[in-house]
Amino acid sequence: MLLLVISIMYLVSVCVFSLILMKDEIMFSGAVFMYFISFPLIFYAIAGSIFFFIFDRLPKFNQLIVKYLTMLMIASFIVSFPISFYVDYKLKSDGYFVCDKISWRSPTTYVKDLKLCN
Repeated sequence: MLLLVISIMYLVSVCVFSLILMKDEIMFSGAVFMYFISFPLIFYAIAGSIFFFIFDRLPKFNQLIVKYLTMLMIASFIVSFPISFYVDYKLKSDGYFVCDKISWRSPTTYVKDLKLCN
């Protein structure tokens, strides 16, 4: 489970850093933003489970931490749609082209040159 979360976060961080650095090929979608912002809750759930199985008790301030991380996750769901539209508008106005998607769930790929589309 931990390996799955780490691999997903690696892929998400590659997408986010390509957007921050404005590389020639950028992959982004609202789901990428949601995963990036919701990662602390997922990581805390795994770390808290390991802590519980080792020490047979919940971590100190568990309810408070889960409450605020859950609010952060819910906020990421709400904010992801406007951010996705803004990123799409901004990248298109900066001269990026949109490649065809492999599937409807895959993130949108923006490129500076259409030759970079696979």
